[in-house]
Amino acid sequence: MTQLLARTRAPHLPTPVRHHRAADAVAPVDRVVVDRSGRATAERSAVIARPRGVEVVVAGAALDDVALLRSASAADTVRVRYSPTLTTTTAVDALVAVLEGHLLAAGRRRSDVRVVLEVETVVADDEADAARRRANLSYAEAFSGLAWRPSSTWLVGTAERVRADAAALVAATGVDEVVLVLVGRSHEHAHRLGVGVPDAA
Repeated sequence: MTQLLARTRAPHLPTPVRHHRAADAVAPVDRVVVDRSGRATAERSAVIARPRGVEVVVAGAALDDVALLRSASAADTVRVRYSPTLTTTTAVDALVAVLEGHLLAAGRRRSDVRVVLEVETVVADDEADAARRRANLSYAEAFSGLAWRPSSTWLVGTAERVRADAAALVAATGVDEVVLVLVGRSHEHAHRLGVGVPDAA
C-alpha cells in the first residue's frame, strides 16, 4: 500500500521591517572647516544645519563689480571660490580687503561677516602618495587645454600637511576660515584631519 505523505508548508511569516532613524545614519564628512589655529571642524550640511542667514558666493576677482561687492557686504557669510580670474592667495587677499571697505561704507564691522575660502583638497596616505597624486593631476591637466590649471589652488598632502596649509591660507588671505572640499575618497580620511563635532548653533 502506497502511503502519500503530504508536504507541510510552513506558514508564511512576514519579514520584520527594521526602521532606521535618521540619527542612526552617519553621513560622510566631505567638507572640513579649518581656522587660523588649525582647528578642524566638519561643516554642517545645509539640510540639518540651521541657516546662517544670507550667503553670497564670490568666484572671481571682480573688484570693480560694485553690485556684487555691495551684496556681499550685506550678507552674513561670503563664500570665496577660486576661478580662472581668482587664482592666487594674493588675489583673494585683495578681494577681502576691498570687501572690508564696502563693509565699513555700509556701517558694518569686519566681524559682522564670516568670510570663508573653499579649497578642493586631496588627503593622501603619506608623502609618497601625495607626490603621486600631484603628478597625476598635473598630467591630466596638461592635456586639458585650459590656460589655468585648477589644481594649482588645490591642497594635496597628508592630513597633517593639509591642515597646516589650510591654517596658513587663512593667515595669508584674510578670510576667517578655509573650507576643505574633500575630493574623491578623501572623505574617508576626514577623521585624520582631527575633525571635531560642529556646534549646534
